[in-house]
Amino acid sequence: MAAAEGTGVTTGQPNLHKQDLQKLDVTKLTALSPEVISRQATINIGTIGHVAHGKSTVVKAISGVQTVRFKNELERNITIKLERLQFDENGKVTWPEHLRGREVDLTALTKEDENDEVTPQRKGVKRKWYSSKKRKPVNVTYAKEYVVEKILEHEVRSGNQMFLVKWKNYSNEHNTWEPLDHLEHCPAVLMDFFTENVGKQVLDALSEKLNVSNNLNQHALLEMLKQVDLTTLPEKVTLQKEILRLVATPPKERYVKKLEEGKRAILLYQLFLKREAQLEKLQNWENYINSKAKEEAIIKVENNFDLEEPPDDFVYINAYIAGNNVEIPYKPASGCDCDECGPRKKQCCGRQDPNSFTYRKRDKINIIPGMAIYECNDLCKCGPDCRNRVVQKGRKVPLCIFRTKNGCGWGVKTLRKIHYGEFICEYVGEVITHEEAEIRGHTYDAEGLTYLFDLDYNSKDNPYTVDAAKYGNVSHFINHSCEPNLAVWAVWINCSDPNLPQLALFSLREIEKGEELTFDYMTNNMVSPSNTPEKSRPKLQTPEKNEILAGRSICKCSADSCRRYLFN
Repeated sequence: MAAAEGTGVTTGQPNLHKQDLQKLDVTKLTALSPEVISRQATINIGTIGHVAHGKSTVVKAISGVQTVRFKNELERNITIKLERLQFDENGKVTWPEHLRGREVDLTALTKEDENDEVTPQRKGVKRKWYSSKKRKPVNVTYAKEYVVEKILEHEVRSGNQMFLVKWKNYSNEHNTWEPLDHLEHCPAVLMDFFTENVGKQVLDALSEKLNVSNNLNQHALLEMLKQVDLTTLPEKVTLQKEILRLVATPPKERYVKKLEEGKRAILLYQLFLKREAQLEKLQNWENYINSKAKEEAIIKVENNFDLEEPPDDFVYINAYIAGNNVEIPYKPASGCDCDECGPRKKQCCGRQDPNSFTYRKRDKINIIPGMAIYECNDLCKCGPDCRNRVVQKGRKVPLCIFRTKNGCGWGVKTLRKIHYGEFICEYVGEVITHEEAEIRGHTYDAEGLTYLFDLDYNSKDNPYTVDAAKYGNVSHFINHSCEPNLAVWAVWINCSDPNLPQLALFSLREIEKGEELTFDYMTNNMVSPSNTPEKSRPKLQTPEKNEILAGRSICKCSADSCRRYLFN
């Protein structure tokens, strides 16, 4: 190369030479030209400031940008690193990706450079260089996706479940047998196949073959599956897959362990089907309750204990309904003239003697159980935000009707913390006469039901009773306790009949989230005239120690002061 260029060695290394670019005819350069000996050049350009800062700039030799200015800079000091070039089949240099720039016609560029003069206006202007050709889009080839149209058959091969798949837009001759893990991304198709092939007939036949009863009631089924948690049952697809395996390869009698596992799989699937139907009914019932209640706070329904379904004959209501021979007059006789009700207003409906008020601030009860509540009514001048309008504003506490584990059936728990004195809900039902209550009472006592609430607040004759057995609200499901966390107050608002108060439940203490709500079914807080006759229906009472009362239902509240027995 030194002989060809006619220049001397510029460094102590014999392979490094200085080139005179003025003598270089770029139109005659080829891939095999001795001048083209490197694909990298290190250029020290003092005018740009790289040398001053001890830095070097790596650029592409020959195939990069060629201008008069750039040629002058190249002439100053170019150190060529000797390295073997790589060429393609056409003899062109193949540059590495990180050094590849735009392609230019060197012949045309050289001719242009001869007439190119740097004008004063262009001095000092920085040039930005971009590729003149758009990069070709990279064509990525993906694996073709096939859509499962239907699963046709199932069999077990060497212990693995295989499914015959019909592919969409392909004829049956292209059907293939696929393992289960190949079908995980099409659960709907799998579910359709399982539903078709794990029907009642298949289940009955399998149950008969493995000697498993398929007519077990919910109690027997749960008894056989004592350790099963209803909230953590396996997925339906998992259970159906196991049933299909049993159908394809039923265990033989001599394999006792596999036989027991097969029986348990059938029982689990039966349980799942019952649970699935139950959850659907519970959700529908919850939707029905909230559509009827139309209150600010929601009511949830939950049963994680057994397979009991919602009561069929219960009608949800928000206020009293009148029974036969009963009229409820919703016309108040008088109202207060307060602009803003409070304890200092002597004529206010909510004033209590001596110098107290029915409610504290933030709608908390301020009187002891047994005292009457007179809320402001439609004739009062105060507005709906009056401090003495609490019960009529409705329930604010979210509640949950749930299945208890102590044998008390359905119960009610709170979904948030309840403060002392907070209004919970009303006790509503069908208002019936005392005579009708006596007739119904004998029937309810025999069945262990306790839904009759006597309105014995004003009259010694006890003319009315609230029956919440068929018609009621969430209070219908609140259980009894001898140490309750709720109490009942009689409330008069718009009804002018002193014998027909509304019944409101308030908290007696702070109640934690998730705690069950209870009140005393036979509370003695309700003050009535001393000459009120005794009711013929038996009430809660505390028997003597070891005394057994025949025909009485046992109280299950487990309180320290439990009275042990409920109604007949």
